[in-house]
Amino acid sequence: MTELNHPHHSLFWTRRQRPAPMESSLSVYPLSHAARFLIDNPPRADIVLLESADALTPYIGAVDELAAAATDSNPLFESAALQAAMTHLTPQGAVRVALVWSEPKADGTRLLIGAFPYRAWRFYLGLPIAVWSVWTHIHSFLATPLVRTGYERTAIRRFLGYADQSGAPLVRFPLFEAGGAFDAALNDVLAERGLPNAETERHERAFLKSDLDGEAYLATHMRKKKRKEYGRLWNRLADNGAVEFVAHDGGPDFHGWLAQFLRLERSGWKGRRGTALAERPEERQFFESFAGRAYSKSKLHCAEIRLDGKPVAMLASFLSGGGAYSFKIAYDEAFAKYSPGALLMMKAIGAFQSDPRIAWVDSCAIPNHPMIDHIWAERRGIRAVNAATVHPLSDALVAYASRATHVADFAWAKARAVYHRIRKEVEHD
Repeated sequence: MTELNHPHHSLFWTRRQRPAPMESSLSVYPLSHAARFLIDNPPRADIVLLESADALTPYIGAVDELAAAATDSNPLFESAALQAAMTHLTPQGAVRVALVWSEPKADGTRLLIGAFPYRAWRFYLGLPIAVWSVWTHIHSFLATPLVRTGYERTAIRRFLGYADQSGAPLVRFPLFEAGGAFDAALNDVLAERGLPNAETERHERAFLKSDLDGEAYLATHMRKKKRKEYGRLWNRLADNGAVEFVAHDGGPDFHGWLAQFLRLERSGWKGRRGTALAERPEERQFFESFAGRAYSKSKLHCAEIRLDGKPVAMLASFLSGGGAYSFKIAYDEAFAKYSPGALLMMKAIGAFQSDPRIAWVDSCAIPNHPMIDHIWAERRGIRAVNAATVHPLSDALVAYASRATHVADFAWAKARAVYHRIRKEVEHD
């Protein structure tokens, strides 16, 4: 579903005078690699443009400090995941990170107020136009840029001004929280610009936020008959040996946990379809790097169901901004009849709720997930927006994109339904 916002909303945009760029004289310093930072000691500009994963290295501390002070959290744009993804999940130089700085203080120093990883695509919806998009990759569950509390509008205004200055005809903001602080600031800046924009996606996913403990939460949000059924499955699983639920931060043997998780995920249907992390070297390396650095900073949360000491279900989550993001779950299909994945997500409620670092948990699941939607009762809204720039083709491009996206989403939904039907028939055979 798309929604157009334009001061003169009609089927075709009318010609009108183009507004001036929001920031007409931004200084931009491109940094190709870390060595240049040392040579220039350090570069000072309104925008420092990181052109490689290596160029992020001198700014790791600044980016993570920004993340801690950001309005909305996003672990994927903190330094650990961002540098790992730029190294392993995209061609060299394809993604850039616009570090947005405040005006200089009296002593000449600046404050980092925004981090916008983005990619300029050469084609967009069949058109040969270099549209900018805040970056998403195969493991993206969120793409909210990092913006400092109190500087939200300034950071967004400067990034869009940089897009104006660079000649980008359209800027895409995918996968950010609907109703969050970034959403409010973006809406304000787009209204201030007076340029058209369009919401191209909105959906909800399972979310956990409650003062209730695990048992009380399930008693409140799950039917008694369903709870009894899961209790019976737990008891049947226990007939096979000593069963226990365990939550930890990676434990004393992190590398052993990591290898175990990758092996368990690969042993099931993800391995058979070739989508397990261990099946794809670049994705395995991304996860190993991301998880390793999160572990070193006490930002990794692990949950397991073990049978005779051996895990039959594992969940890896990452902490950020006072909450947790459930990234990957794996389970042993030899015990599939006991629904170990569902049992794990139910048991994890209590572990999350009792952790003083965690006020909420984002499932990061697809909309209408058949398992987690029936266990976690709250929902987090996610939206995507296309924003116009001062480029002369921008108005028409926003209008075209809003309609083309609707058609593409409809066609994709039909194709996905056919794919799942065929896959189910093949697997049944």
